Amino acid sequence: MSARSTFGITLALDPEGVARTGAGLRTWLSSGTCQSPSGAFVAWCDLTASSRSYDYPEITGYALTFLAGQTSLSERECAVGQRAADWLTARVRTGALAARDGWDNNAIYLFDLGMIASGLLSFGRRTEVERYLETGLQLANFLRRETSSTKSISPVSRHGPRSRRVGWSSRGVAHLGKLCQALLLADEVEGRAYGSGSARLIATVERLQAPDGRIQTDEEGAAIMLHPHLYAAEGLWIWGSAVGDRNALERAKTAVEWVWTQQLRDGGLPRSAPRRSKAGPALEQSDVTAQAVRLALMLGLRSAACDRAVTRLIELARNHDAGLAVVYQPGSPDQHLNTWATLFAAQALAAATPEVAAISWRQLV
Repeated sequence: MSARSTFGITLALDPEGVARTGAGLRTWLSSGTCQSPSGAFVAWCDLTASSRSYDYPEITGYALTFLAGQTSLSERECAVGQRAADWLTARVRTGALAARDGWDNNAIYLFDLGMIASGLLSFGRRTEVERYLETGLQLANFLRRETSSTKSISPVSRHGPRSRRVGWSSRGVAHLGKLCQALLLADEVEGRAYGSGSARLIATVERLQAPDGRIQTDEEGAAIMLHPHLYAAEGLWIWGSAVGDRNALERAKTAVEWVWTQQLRDGGLPRSAPRRSKAGPALEQSDVTAQAVRLALMLGLRSAACDRAVTRLIELARNHDAGLAVVYQPGSPDQHLNTWATLFAAQALAAATPEVAAISWRQLV
């Protein structure tokens, strides 16, 4: 990575500060603050109004993967996970597969189902609850059918309502590379060899990657959205780690190295590249920063740029109720404490803490 991406700033991380902040993020995630009475995890909590947003199935799946990956679980964390898994299981068993109830024509997003499947399979294995595993496998089989179609892969199920949105999540396919995590987990639970569905997803990502590492994230290709770009890189890392695909791992490294060329002066990373547009300066987004840190550390790409980003995540952690949570877009007037950004940041800071075991492909949120 270029030293210029750090703007000449060299930092020595405080291990105790990193560990303390990471622990505070974990505490918030299991405190119930970002979990609704239904058991679902919400997208965000408002820092000033103390209000919660909507129930979010995808993020509830992330939370289960996070909990399942912890070395030890407290009684409270187990209870939090069981409530979340019960809510997801009930939804799937009644056929409620929409990304969010009443949103975007109730379209079914394959990425969201993959994150739910990964969470249920991971937490189901951890707690040995059969109904969670069965529901996770049901979703994985749905994804296998969708991604094995002779038609090109679509981010929105062709067997459900049509999406009315135009954007990377409804038109792009690069981020679908991360679906291989759910498919690989399902293969393990069922005791069979890793299937061709994952390989097809990774081949799709590879076709979208340019020589400099950037990955096209939507049909237009005018700008690269860094959030799905990093999802695609995570898919490459997951697949490469699981099957020993060195080419996929090298592609993941190239993708992450390119991302660091977009680093902002304060250490965070922007929503998209190029960093500036006619609309104004870059908009910093903390989930992207946390994703970049995680992948850099997992791929052995630690640098001054990475450490500056770790420091930025610590700066963006706010005291809230029982713990700490991360602000989603620091430059926005809405001070939303974002659940998935906090999940990503908790893993990133754990990975940056000495003597903490490395994240495996099964544990990646």
